[in-house]
Amino acid sequence: MAAHDHPLFTLLYRAISDAGEHSSLGPARSEVLAGAHGRLLIVGMGPGHDLDHLPPAVTSVVAVEPSESMRAASLPRVEAARARGIEVELIDAVGEHLPLPDDSVDSVLFAYVLCSVDSVEQVLAEARRVLHPDGSVCVLEHIRAEPGTWTERMQRAVSIAGLWPRLAGGCDCRRDTRAALQEAGFHTEDLEERTLVNVPIVNWTLVGSSRP
Repeated sequence: MAAHDHPLFTLLYRAISDAGEHSSLGPARSEVLAGAHGRLLIVGMGPGHDLDHLPPAVTSVVAVEPSESMRAASLPRVEAARARGIEVELIDAVGEHLPLPDDSVDSVLFAYVLCSVDSVEQVLAEARRVLHPDGSVCVLEHIRAEPGTWTERMQRAVSIAGLWPRLAGGCDCRRDTRAALQEAGFHTEDLEERTLVNVPIVNWTLVGSSRP
């Protein structure tokens, strides 16, 4: 989907993700994916780093990614996962319109994607539709910092200027993802907020697992 493709941002994001694998992001991916099982839906494949952190309980993966350049960047990790015996299906689609039947996945992963989708509410509604009632949702999302903090003031400044979304592929750094999950009918008491990366604008992070 050409409207969602930002090749320059793909290059930058892939470099940041590669570096993150050797710092706090790699362990965080393993942590949030620890409870994933069965058929896992990845909303926003990106460069595919999450495939390197799948627990043994995951038997197959279906991933949606509307960016052509991101899908291309993910292919080496897709092929590596397939070589390990994991079935991986990569689809050109958006989270707002998942081409999947109801109750067809056991787990869902949101990792640094809800900041840039067109409609968080619609994406979460679609995730709940395709997720088994007893399924799990793995969350690794940067969010709006606490009001009044230095980080929150920075987020507000770059958002008002409109600079950050242009630099970061449409990212909205001030989304309240915990509230959105609650409004969509997911439990959030097991989600922890912590600072995770060294970029202040996006270091306030929601980490953990949720369920319908």
